[in-house]
Amino acid sequence: MGTKGTEIVELDVQELVADLNRAYADEWLAVYSYTHMAQVVTGRPAAKHLAGLLQETAAEELEHQEELAERITSLGGEPLADPSKLVEASNEGYPTPPADATDFEGIIKTVIEAERGAIEVYNKLAKKTAGKDPITYELIVHILGEEIEHEDEFENLMS
Repeated sequence: MGTKGTEIVELDVQELVADLNRAYADEWLAVYSYTHMAQVVTGRPAAKHLAGLLQETAAEELEHQEELAERITSLGGEPLADPSKLVEASNEGYPTPPADATDFEGIIKTVIEAERGAIEVYNKLAKKTAGKDPITYELIVHILGEEIEHEDEFENLMS
């Protein structure tokens, strides 16, 4: 980010980079968890639909981590490089899949809980960056909107 662009950010940039890195870790963990669940979900006729939705959501979470990495870098930071530190660095930890791959409802609940955590994280980041860092704010609102859509999609599977 250029000199004037850095000047207009009315936040502690290192603190913001740390916040974004925690969200970055959350996204990587969601990608792994959702992809894993999509690959193993069985037990019901609707499992194929759920697997597809999990894969689609994992792809969007991957997009989020890429967008976050780009913003972290533009702020002069570095995205977390050590995958063994993802859980420790995250806000929400790993969205652990149910032990039973046929636990259709458990899988959905795991994703809903993870999406709700993401909504909280991005809502706090939106409030933190509003009026202080327009570029990060715009990115966060974009991701927040998609996380809200994810929660809704998985909640609809429960009804």
